[in-house]
Amino acid sequence: MRLFFNQTSPYARKTRIAVREFGLEQQVTCIAIDPWAEPDELTTVNPLSKVPALQLPEGSVVTESDAIVAALLGRSANTSIVEDEASPNARRSRAALCQGLIDASFGSVIERRRPVQSQWADWVARQERAVSRTLSTVEATFDLPMERFDAGDISLACALGYLDFRLPHLSWRSARPRLETWFAKVDQRPSMIATRPC
Repeated sequence: MRLFFNQTSPYARKTRIAVREFGLEQQVTCIAIDPWAEPDELTTVNPLSKVPALQLPEGSVVTESDAIVAALLGRSANTSIVEDEASPNARRSRAALCQGLIDASFGSVIERRRPVQSQWADWVARQERAVSRTLSTVEATFDLPMERFDAGDISLACALGYLDFRLPHLSWRSARPRLETWFAKVDQRPSMIATRPC
């Protein structure tokens, strides 16, 4: 299998962490690529020129990070990472909210890359409010056991890492001690260390 990724993408980071947590390093070749350059190597696999993109052995391609994580899970003998919770609906709900956290953060970053005169300040502010509300909800309501690191936890860890990397002015740790403690621990997992953006 071939996994196309960009080092700074929080979406791609989710899939790269899953490769390691699922024990699939020997089955997946990770290929660093710049999707903005629209290289032929990527566009022939994913005409959208987006990462992550996973090319399966039979040639079919899976895009979107959650779909890729599910495809990787189906090829792994280690299912404890996403199956250790009694309620799959609760797990899916956590994962979806954390995916939305990544989306709002990423949307804010992309908007800020437009020429200053073209930026939509209200849109950026709305995304940042969404990030703040979501983090407060996670702080107040999420179960954050250190022994679990499932798909929702991976998404949350990637979102927090992305905030540190791209939006440090949001100071997400402020008034969120449970999240700060949890992230300090999970950020030391080998899969997290190996996939840090730079």
